[in-house]
Amino acid sequence: MSAGHIGAGEVINLQNLDGRPDDTTLALVKTNDMEVIRMVLPRGKDIMEHSVDGEMSVQCIKGKVLFQLDNNAHELTEGDWLYLEGKQKHALYAKSDAVLLITILFSKDG
Repeated sequence: MSAGHIGAGEVINLQNLDGRPDDTTLALVKTNDMEVIRMVLPRGKDIMEHSVDGEMSVQCIKGKVLFQLDNNAHELTEGDWLYLEGKQKHALYAKSDAVLLITILFSKDG
């Protein structure tokens, strides 16, 4: 397994990263099976349509994000959670400063 930024058993607060930069995207953990990312999006940031091979979940920790998925737009706000299948195309637009928690499971098939 590759080492992540957060150690196994280490407790963190996703709102306040205890001295770590809180205004930048940070890979919290990456192993052979998954990656967990705390993504920071400034208001107006646009992420063009893309997909990832593995299943993923997106939780909105702060702010508002417009999430384009299968020709439908979903507004994610604080506390909202979304699941995506592997290779499902999606795009994002930050309607306000936002923080997302993204978990990606790596495919065993590839």
